[in-house]
Amino acid sequence: MELLLSGFRSQIEQIVPRSLSARGVYLCPVTTIDELPGKISTTARNFVLLLACNAESLRGEEIEHVASKLVEQGLAYFCAWGSDCERVHDLFDAAAQGKNEQLVGEDVVMTTSHKDESLLEALWFFLHSAFPTRYFETSCTDWVIAVVGNPAWEEEIRTKIMEAAFEPPSE
Repeated sequence: MELLLSGFRSQIEQIVPRSLSARGVYLCPVTTIDELPGKISTTARNFVLLLACNAESLRGEEIEHVASKLVEQGLAYFCAWGSDCERVHDLFDAAAQGKNEQLVGEDVVMTTSHKDESLLEALWFFLHSAFPTRYFETSCTDWVIAVVGNPAWEEEIRTKIMEAAFEPPSE
């Protein structure tokens, strides 16, 4: 994994205080989605994940298997972006169901999809609005951006991470 930002704090945290620690933001490129659980190596017990993936040719069982492994590894918040991201979102929801049943109150593994957004808009949401629920707040300091099989998206993320992190979204 490649560290993109260290000690990052969301712009939203400046307005709505949360007890989140400063976070590290990492890029984790993989060739196939199956590689993802073995490549994500976090320093914290829990993590937030943005998955940039064209999932149209992926089988549901394959996605749900990866999702289950990532939930076991400490996934606290999941954002899906790319072709067929709504299906990916639903499969991650299903994989998190067992973990969610163990949590109490409003605590859950959060999931979102960003079908109608650009990659930059999804990055901004991931950095500034993806807040894990209270149960995960103090143990969640790693934000991971995983890109599956798309070097152009990797480069776009490297190029636009500072814009997404430090500039307000354009109207």
